Amino acid sequence: MPWWMPGWGGRGWRWWYRATGLPGWMRWGWWGYDYPPYPPAIRPEDELEMLEAMKEDLEAELEDIKKRIEELKRELGK
Repeated sequence: MPWWMPGWGGRGWRWWYRATGLPGWMRWGWWGYDYPPYPPAIRPEDELEMLEAMKEDLEAELEDIKKRIEELKRELGK
């Protein structure tokens, strides 16, 4: 084949994999998917339950922080 036809002869795509580390279909793009998959919507009841559980966890963590602050204040004599 003549030199001006891509991929043939001593020119063209000869070392492209070594140069980029990617095969041809990755270099030039792939049609892929239109949009990435996403999870279904959460029902309001489930969201409420989840948020209430998060609230309880955060309140417990806040109480632990307050206790530790009081311990440190007692240790420092303030």
